[in-house]
Amino acid sequence: MPVHLIKLAVGIESIDHLHERQKQRMDERKAAGDGRVLRILTRNTPRRAEELTAEGGSIFWVIKGRVLVRQQITSVEAATAQDGTPRCAIHLDPKLIRVRTRRSRPFQGWRYLEDDNTPSDLPAGAAEEEEPPAEMAEELRELGLI
Repeated sequence: MPVHLIKLAVGIESIDHLHERQKQRMDERKAAGDGRVLRILTRNTPRRAEELTAEGGSIFWVIKGRVLVRQQITSVEAATAQDGTPRCAIHLDPKLIRVRTRRSRPFQGWRYLEDDNTPSDLPAGAAEEEEPPAEMAEELRELGLI
């Protein structure tokens, strides 16, 4: 079974905002000559990095207190920050996959998420439809109405 990560998208307002911010970072890396790669840098390397990549793990993004979207993790490798400090680079597939929303409490860094505890992906057509605001959608799901 795959292992996943869950991480807060600090300062991000919506899925569209996350997409724009990631596109901007990829463009900056391309302009710097590093190629058009999407990655996040973390201080610590996941101990279960091989499970994340070998079994199709994803990173689930918490936006405004709700898990809204995920991205496939393509690789995990050692990296160096601009100031020379060692970091871990988690490379991501740029495709954002919407998931059924659920609440998440704030936490620091990232956490592991076992496969049986992940929100399910939205059906293909549902991702394109207008969905009610996240809080309303969550309440409607809890009531079994959607």
